[in-house]
Amino acid sequence: MENHLKKIIFSLINAKVQFVIAGGVAVVFQGVERLTMDIDIAVNMDRDNLRRFIDVMKELQLTPRAPISAESLLDKAKITMIINEKHALVFTFIDVDQPFRQVDLFLTNSHSYENLIPDADVVKIQDYNVVIASKKKLIELKKAINPPRQKDLIDINELQKLLDLENNE
Repeated sequence: MENHLKKIIFSLINAKVQFVIAGGVAVVFQGVERLTMDIDIAVNMDRDNLRRFIDVMKELQLTPRAPISAESLLDKAKITMIINEKHALVFTFIDVDQPFRQVDLFLTNSHSYENLIPDADVVKIQDYNVVIASKKKLIELKKAINPPRQKDLIDINELQKLLDLENNE
C-alpha cells in the first residue's frame, strides 16, 4: 500500500476517528489486486468525531477541493445542500501540491458509516486494526454506480470470486 495512504489511515486511527474505508482501498484490502491512489471513507457524522476528522485533514495539509470550508461538514443543513444542489456524493480533501493525496468523505446515506459498519471487516496493517467495508457491501455499492465504470465492473467480478471462494470453504 502507498505510504501516503498508510499515513492518512494511521493518523485517523491515532486521532480516534470512527471511520470505515470503502472504495478502491477497501477492495485492495479485501484481496483484489488493483491500483488506487485516493481513499474513500465513511465517517461517523457525530460532531466530535467530525471535528477530529477535520483536525486530521488539517494536520495532513489536506484541504477541501471545493471552495467550501471543512467546517461546513459540522452543519447538517450544509451537507444536505451539498448533496441536493451540487449532486455531490463525496466531500473531497486534497493536497494541492501532491493531488494524488486525496480523501473522499462519503456524504450520502447509502455510503454512510451507519450503513457500512454493521458488517464491516477489520484487517491488521502493521499494528493497526483498520475497518473496511465488507466484500458484500462493496459489491452492493459498486453495483449502484450508474453508469458503471470498467474498473467497478472488474472489482465486482473479482470481489464476487473471493466471496464465492469463502462460501465454498
